[in-house]
Amino acid sequence: MPFLCTYFGGQAFSSNARKPGKQYAHRFYSALPLRPPPILAEGQSNIIQLSIIALNKHLHPIFDRLIQREDRERRLLQHSKVLWLTGLSGSGKSTIAQHLERRLYNEGYFPQALDGDNIRTGINSNVDFSDEGRRENIRRIAEVSRLYLNSGIITINSFISPTKAIREMARGIIGEEDFIEIFVNAPLEVCEARDVKGLYKKARAGEIKGFTGIDAPYEPPENPALEVRTDEMSLQDSVRIIFEFIEPIIKYRRA
Repeated sequence: MPFLCTYFGGQAFSSNARKPGKQYAHRFYSALPLRPPPILAEGQSNIIQLSIIALNKHLHPIFDRLIQREDRERRLLQHSKVLWLTGLSGSGKSTIAQHLERRLYNEGYFPQALDGDNIRTGINSNVDFSDEGRRENIRRIAEVSRLYLNSGIITINSFISPTKAIREMARGIIGEEDFIEIFVNAPLEVCEARDVKGLYKKARAGEIKGFTGIDAPYEPPENPALEVRTDEMSLQDSVRIIFEFIEPIIKYRRA
């Protein structure tokens, strides 16, 4: 049976602003078989959690001996951050992320764009669209983003992430100072008129249940770091505004 044994640098396994080395039962990583997680009967999850706690007693973290985030940022000459683009389907998140990634790369930065559909074909292929599934989807994305963050990479995330609670969970995992929330704002009627993927049409016809903006809510950010009105400006202007906003933040400053 194939096993996944991955060695991550930095402080990838410590929880966001928490002290390196502190163990959490829900953050156990080891050699895991490459297969979907089993469907647990009632009560089994507690047994597994107790088993993980027991296994954690045998872990010996070496965070302090690994290459640190500051060293990686120095090598890449940039300050890593996580840009979290949130908005309705069709608001322009993915398109902006693609062009922003290219703009950053052309300017000499080292970015990585993470897109909802791409993620769901891989690491989140076994996650559904239920409320709990959406939460787990964002939790995993946030954890992956932290790995990139601790590797010195600028991450551009384009995910609907419809509720404030879900986005706050992501912020908590990534860290307040490194989570930059960008509201890609376009009215529902504009997004529905675009309907590039044909999803709104299917949702209106009842073929898709729980579709954000139709029969599932979207809670706009109250205080985003930046708001981009894609119904009022071009793609080029949207990318330029975001780039000009983040460049002073990611531009490397020698200590």
